[in-house]
Amino acid sequence: MTTKILNNIDHKDLKVDARPNKRYGDYVNRAAVLTTEYSDLHKQFPILIYKSDETQELASHAILGFDKDENLFIENNEWQTQWVPATLARGPFSIGYRSREERGEESTETLIMVDEENPRCGVDDGEAIFLEFGGETPYLEYVRKVLKTVETGLHVDKLFFGLLQELDLLEPVSIKITLTAEKAVDFNGYHTINRNKLANLDGDSLQKLNAAGVLGLIFFIISSLDNFEKMIALKSARSSVS
Repeated sequence: MTTKILNNIDHKDLKVDARPNKRYGDYVNRAAVLTTEYSDLHKQFPILIYKSDETQELASHAILGFDKDENLFIENNEWQTQWVPATLARGPFSIGYRSREERGEESTETLIMVDEENPRCGVDDGEAIFLEFGGETPYLEYVRKVLKTVETGLHVDKLFFGLLQELDLLEPVSIKITLTAEKAVDFNGYHTINRNKLANLDGDSLQKLNAAGVLGLIFFIISSLDNFEKMIALKSARSSVS
């Protein structure tokens, strides 16, 4: 991957295919999401917490399908949802940083990087990045917002997951989805919120979560699990058509 700083000179004519496609890796059954997306994504996707066996680090995933390479929320190369996980929506763009000095003071500048070798880049009928005279298109404004969600989310994630572990609020999920008489899907390796421990938190612990601004995130995770019913309905509809 070769990334360069996005600018309106080198990339004045660049167009990007923003539509989901299998060859771009959008047909996946789960996607990493950030805590800064929970308020939107919990309305559409189940959100589970994944714990790495190697590093023991936590990350949140939106569940998009039951089978490998299945995304039940894409149809005819179009997302059928109002919100798209930022890790998929960002396309060929990423965040970069550059140190700068101004009036004797050092600061860090946040940059938008683009992978020019990404297959989404260089298409004829894609989304323009810059306007004719160098201004930003609505698509680039959207990308900038998505990357800000990622950047902020990485900091909130660390705080949130640290508190979940400190207060021992996680438990392995016991979710088994029966799709047919012959097929069922287990979500082994994932965690969710232990509702009994949450209900029995003392006032100081609740205040700690509230003061950190993450108490609501817990309830977003819990409410998101109802979306498994939606996914089962989507899976059934797709199966009946095929």
